[in-house]
Amino acid sequence: MPRFATRLALLAALVVPAAAPAAAGTGGSYKGKIDYQGYAITFKVKGNKISKIVARMLADCDGDGYSETFLIAPNAAWTIKGGRFSGRKVQTVDQSKAYVTFEGTISGGKVKGYIREWDTVAGSGVVCDTLKRTFSARRS
Repeated sequence: MPRFATRLALLAALVVPAAAPAAAGTGGSYKGKIDYQGYAITFKVKGNKISKIVARMLADCDGDGYSETFLIAPNAAWTIKGGRFSGRKVQTVDQSKAYVTFEGTISGGKVKGYIREWDTVAGSGVVCDTLKRTFSARRS
């Protein structure tokens, strides 16, 4: 390869910018509150992923009028793209399915969004639902 072509290839390799993570500077542990209920929500941000979500929320089961407390900790991760994340994950245990919808924005160590969890049990007709709950959290 001619010397000029070698130098040109080297220069091109140096000029190509490295890919920056979608959530640059926002990694770490987060802690916040579920609006209007005051219960805690925690999660981790690493690179462009949010995971290890634990949210304590009230849920109404089968329209019985009683509220119950649910802890949500799906073994799933949500991808952050352009400072936003959203998606629904499903976990199945025996005959029950838990659906979690998690959506929001992340910027400068602050997160705002909503979370919702609902369960169904095959053959029983029982459905527990937290409804859509907004939250805010900060890097701790």
